[in-house]
Amino acid sequence: MQPVDPALTAFLSNTPVTLMDWGMLRLDREVRQAVAALEIKDGRDGPVKVGTSYRPFDRRVLAYLSVPMTARERNLSRCRDLYGLLREHLLAGAPGGLSAAGWYLQRIFAPDGRGGGNGRPEPFGDMLVNMVLLEVTLRVPEADAFAAGPPKVTCAGRLDQEEAVEVQPWRPPG
Repeated sequence: MQPVDPALTAFLSNTPVTLMDWGMLRLDREVRQAVAALEIKDGRDGPVKVGTSYRPFDRRVLAYLSVPMTARERNLSRCRDLYGLLREHLLAGAPGGLSAAGWYLQRIFAPDGRGGGNGRPEPFGDMLVNMVLLEVTLRVPEADAFAAGPPKVTCAGRLDQEEAVEVQPWRPPG
């Protein structure tokens, strides 16, 4: 085995991780755990896709779940049901439960040590609630990509919203 290059460990040790990186990583982990606990699994229709991403055009963090669904199951009601289940699972351990989205996100996007609040903008929790969106997409299974039937259905909301709103497909302007 070759020795580890000290330049590598120096680079890794000196490259900072931002609270945005840290929070997105932790949120991703929590969404994946919620999906597993809800037993939403890959199936005959394709893989379940879960993750977080940053949208620079509107500065929002998106926590997403994308599930292949048959035409019969692909509707706004089912999308809202999954959004509600996922939201409830994420907020279940928060003091105040479903009304504690700000507390929950402050915990997710905070450093692990005490303090760390110096210089943070206020109201921090409210700002995080506005920044983070939970999105559920019921997509067309790959096997049905060219079949007649409803298109994908996407719904999203902030964690303080009980019901997700339908997200219309993007269309180029004009």
